[in-house]
Amino acid sequence: MTIKLVAFDMDGTFLNDKNTYNHQRFGEILQKLRAKDIRVVAASGSQYQRLLDQFAEFNSEMDFVSQNGAAVYSKDEPLLIQAMPEEAVTATLDIINNQFPSTDIAEHLVVGVKSAYVDQTISQAAFDLTYHYYNHLQRVDNLPTVTPKILQDQVTSIGVTFANHVDFKSVITNLRQALPVGLSSQTSGYNTELISENSVNKAAGLRELQNRFNIADDEIMTFGDNENDLSMLKLTPYGYAVENATDKIKNSVSHYTESNNDEGVLNVLSRLV
Repeated sequence: MTIKLVAFDMDGTFLNDKNTYNHQRFGEILQKLRAKDIRVVAASGSQYQRLLDQFAEFNSEMDFVSQNGAAVYSKDEPLLIQAMPEEAVTATLDIINNQFPSTDIAEHLVVGVKSAYVDQTISQAAFDLTYHYYNHLQRVDNLPTVTPKILQDQVTSIGVTFANHVDFKSVITNLRQALPVGLSSQTSGYNTELISENSVNKAAGLRELQNRFNIADDEIMTFGDNENDLSMLKLTPYGYAVENATDKIKNSVSHYTESNNDEGVLNVLSRLV
């Protein structure tokens, strides 16, 4: 087995439930991986800026697949920005705000390259929760009517979190059936769907890095816990599910490791080096 790239999901996979990780251990492993010319990739549904902050000590030695593959960076250079057309942004916001009872929507946001955006009326508690995943976050007037032109930003995804009382499987079926042609959504956990262009997924994001650095599918190792990780887990023979992964993910791979709280990703990587 020759591995040239390792990629891990963040929330529920690499990060523990306290939203952090063992910095010292990761730094030691990262140094050894890079000494072997193995690329290390954080692949997340959240924004690039958050990933930079989380890996402030290490980001010069890493690559980043953010927003489920809509934005890919290496050495702070954007390799891919897959933006949604303006009419698709408008149609999607109309669906979220008009086809579901307001009591069924816990929150929604628009994610761009420069920032993520929530409505001016959002509660401080909801703002703080969203900030946990998107720490470049702005309040805007009348979120349901924003457009890329109004925001002066490229919109790469739209997130919607459904309230705990809804039948999640039912509402995401309805949401996916209503989306404009060319768009799809992926579940990222916590009753949240991230909507973007059909071509956007973590495997497609990794493909940009593969093409840049001449890396084959069977030279990649990936780690995940939820539906939005499935494409990159199935990309390679070396896809790992953490112990706390959903059953769908566990049933889709043949490699397993300990939970996010037991440093499952680092445990495997320590054996790789």
